[in-house]
Amino acid sequence: MTVIKNIKNLASDSMIYGLAGIATRVMGVVLTPLYTRVYTPEDYGVFGLVNNAYSLIALLLILSLDNSTARWFYDTEDYDYRKKIISTWFWFYFLLSVVFAGFFFFTASYWSQFIAYNAEESIEYIQVLAFSLPVSVATVVATKVLRFEKKPKSTVLLTFLQALFLIVANVVFVLILDQGLKGAFTARLVAFLLMVPLSMYYLKRWLQSIKLSDFRLLGKMIKYSLPFLPASLSIWMINLSAVFFLNGKVSDEDLGLFQIAFAIAGFSGIVVNAFQQAWSPFAFSIIHQENAKETYGKILLAYLLLIGSLTLLASLFSLEALMIIATPAYYGAATIASILVFSSLFAGLTNIADLGSAISKKTAPLGIVYSVSSVILVLLNVYLIPLYGVYGAALAVCISQFLTPVFVFYFSQKSYPIPYDFIRAFGFMVLLFLVAFLGYYLSSDTSVIQAVLIKIGTFGFFVLVSILIFKREFLFLKRLVTNKFTKT
Repeated sequence: MTVIKNIKNLASDSMIYGLAGIATRVMGVVLTPLYTRVYTPEDYGVFGLVNNAYSLIALLLILSLDNSTARWFYDTEDYDYRKKIISTWFWFYFLLSVVFAGFFFFTASYWSQFIAYNAEESIEYIQVLAFSLPVSVATVVATKVLRFEKKPKSTVLLTFLQALFLIVANVVFVLILDQGLKGAFTARLVAFLLMVPLSMYYLKRWLQSIKLSDFRLLGKMIKYSLPFLPASLSIWMINLSAVFFLNGKVSDEDLGLFQIAFAIAGFSGIVVNAFQQAWSPFAFSIIHQENAKETYGKILLAYLLLIGSLTLLASLFSLEALMIIATPAYYGAATIASILVFSSLFAGLTNIADLGSAISKKTAPLGIVYSVSSVILVLLNVYLIPLYGVYGAALAVCISQFLTPVFVFYFSQKSYPIPYDFIRAFGFMVLLFLVAFLGYYLSSDTSVIQAVLIKIGTFGFFVLVSILIFKREFLFLKRLVTNKFTKT
């Protein structure tokens, strides 16, 4: 299969997975205005604190075994063995979630003291979210398995339904029943419960009795996945832990502004999320082709040119996005969001960077890399937050997220060299940052209309310069698009 054909397949899958990302972001587009009109910035800060803690627990429960399952799944064509792989992971994940749910439910009063809010209500938040842990397992596993099977349309259906159920449940519990913050957490639990029947339908051909689980296989999978766990924790720390560093150091209002800025930055991550979902199944599926390395090598610049340009657009127009979906009380989050949007771009780079280690199954150095990145993030937060508050936290996130793929590329290239053009990639990123700063500087202290016109002009200048400097890469992308829509 040719390089063009391979990249076309990746682009096609990414476009379909992008619909799933759109479903998630549409959920955010619908819920964010709802939350910002019902909750104060202070409430929104508490919501983010509890929500991010839940995300951490959910992440730990997966133990990065989704990576192991994917790697073992593509190592064999034997259906029965693949069934054993998926079933072993499912039952281990479910039982572990039940144990953790019980633990947090009965110790909720202890954990509630770490939330600067009504103690009695905080206990209820924790107990509701504890129930969500095991209930979410079927949907999480079903979504992963559909990706392994390369069934993007079914993945999109599952994601769209989950988003729809969550939106409807929020309308019922937050708006109609007026349950406050508890309503948002209850809505999540209800949405997961409604997803269980369909998720189990997709999983029924893959699950077998828990008695048939292969614990020797599980041990090997855990050994493979453990180095990825620091990676997952690092990603969580970089993306979500900032609220914990900010808690108590800035006002609840600023904490809420930081949370809404992350929500705005998340909208720009639709394409990145689509790429991330398509990338691993695609990369492993062509691993035995002769031109696999050539295909991998071209992905880096293609990714930066396309997604980097969209990221710049999101950064420039973050204030205008806030004007559409939030009240004036939240407009102060615009500058924070314009910085944070770049974290999604860097996250996608990390997915590209760790491919070499994943293919060679030499993942141990990655654990060290992600641990170091997490330490750097902590140090940056400790230093920058007292100086710059929420802006310091945003800078810490982006710097850490940028350094992570740099370190990962270094180790991955040692175990499985891929011909990336790092010099041109770095040059494009420098151009990206310079234009983002230029647009922000020129549009400051101007009217809304003037600012929009300046930003449009700045982005047009960026596109022109990019085409002139990276003409070869744009011609390649043009050929890719032409082949995609032209019959051969």
